[in-house]
Amino acid sequence: MPSYTLSINRWHKVAERLSKAYTELSQSARNAYTNTQIAGFLGESQVERLRESADSEMQKLFRAFEIQDALIDLRRAIGEVNAKNGVSLELAQYDALMRRHKLLEIILNAQTSDMVSLSEIAMLPNQIMGDGLYERSRSKIKVKVLENEHETRLRKEAEALLAKAYALADRINDLNQERMTLELPEEMASVAGL
Repeated sequence: MPSYTLSINRWHKVAERLSKAYTELSQSARNAYTNTQIAGFLGESQVERLRESADSEMQKLFRAFEIQDALIDLRRAIGEVNAKNGVSLELAQYDALMRRHKLLEIILNAQTSDMVSLSEIAMLPNQIMGDGLYERSRSKIKVKVLENEHETRLRKEAEALLAKAYALADRINDLNQERMTLELPEEMASVAGL
């Protein structure tokens, strides 16, 4: 079995390509085995074509399993190098920063000019109570509960988080320049474009 020496970044690309091939092969087999339909019997040649198709899909299914096994080995090797280099921790930190940034962006992007601030609520007409119930047919007014000084603070925080995440992504990329040698069957190497 041939050996290949590539950077961790390149091995990630190999894993992506193998994963794509696995998905295509497994979906093809799944569709053939779960969604083959006919309008009626057209003769023995129809049955023979369906058998040939089933045999071909069986080969695709077992090829998908081989690719999946190679992917497991590849991801395990990448994980070991990442753990050794501290990339796993860096990736967890990057994920946390990006999730926090996304939440802030959602909150900040939801602040619109048609919202009424807390200080403006008292200027709105009173809600009328009839028959012991408040009128529910009246349209609702969007209230901006995020005060301007807090909004400014959150915008600065979002910018700082993004800058920190970019710096961390660059550090992860630098760590992923390390080279790693792995054996890969020629068929898998071909699928991955090596």
